[in-house]
Amino acid sequence: MEKTFLKKYIIFSAKGIIAIFVVWYLFKSGRLTKESLERLFKVQNVSYLMLSGIAFYIAQFFASIRLAFILKMTNIQVTLSQILKLTLIGNFFNMVLPGSVGGDIIKGIYLMKNEEQRKGKSSGIIIMDRLLGLFALLLLAVISIFYFLQQNRAIIKLYHQEIYLILLIAVIVSIFFSAVLFFGKNMTIRRKLKEITRRVFRDSIFYYVVEGFAVITRKRRALIYTIFISILIQVLSLLGILILVSMTTTVTFSQSITLMAVSSVVLLFGVVPVTPGNIGWLELIASIGWSTVGSDMGGKTFFYWRIICILFSLPGAILYFLPQYFLTTQRDSGVGKVTVMENNKK
Repeated sequence: MEKTFLKKYIIFSAKGIIAIFVVWYLFKSGRLTKESLERLFKVQNVSYLMLSGIAFYIAQFFASIRLAFILKMTNIQVTLSQILKLTLIGNFFNMVLPGSVGGDIIKGIYLMKNEEQRKGKSSGIIIMDRLLGLFALLLLAVISIFYFLQQNRAIIKLYHQEIYLILLIAVIVSIFFSAVLFFGKNMTIRRKLKEITRRVFRDSIFYYVVEGFAVITRKRRALIYTIFISILIQVLSLLGILILVSMTTTVTFSQSITLMAVSSVVLLFGVVPVTPGNIGWLELIASIGWSTVGSDMGGKTFFYWRIICILFSLPGAILYFLPQYFLTTQRDSGVGKVTVMENNKK
């Protein structure tokens, strides 16, 4: 136990040192400047910040729809407004906890507390929800790569190894999802996989995590719907980022498409947990990626987007810390379903 804690402490400390170095490098190289920080809070830029924030909230709304849609198949009955609150709370913790999955842990804890039996099934759903988002981002990155190939952009020549890696991962993931779609409704295969999983994990929480993960494979149409919603969420995030570019410069339609395309690749590489919360790392990748398409605004724009995400995630903190918004359970003994509802102040 002590060795495990020491190992985690060393890894987190190393990531923290890397984050400090990367942020120092961004300012030293001029990719981030004091003027860029001051520009963010100028009165004339408030409208851009609000529009970007609205795009962020709309993306969170569709993220709530996706999660509510998946949870419905696990017989955890929730309203969209309740899931929206949980999404905002989770997003706040994504901002303030080390790493970028703190919000997923919080959501998993909330939902797991609401399971009378089979503890952990909803955690599998949370994992599936996150993977769907990554899969959508991967699809957009692949589409962007083909766009750059068609445009014969320099980014293809400069980063051909990274691009081949993305395409390889895309092929592997596509094969996985195709297998899920093909074998998901085969009861014989499902039964054998269930037996293997139970034998490996016995009747522990991990077994129900896997079971929750497998729920969505029962309906192929549901999986396709959630993928489309995931793509929409990523597009909205890219639009939110693009709006912030307009604070400092005017871009044409073709330039907007190019910047959105390169940003999808940036976001994909940005999920690699190099620093706590990917602080500095995402801005560095953005500055490098955008420079290949002739823009020096990558680091600044993604820094602005980070600030937007933090500011507009603050309602999640209010929902978490105000007692009247705590989520509790109310079980329907007749059907065995779980309802997540608000706990009124006594």
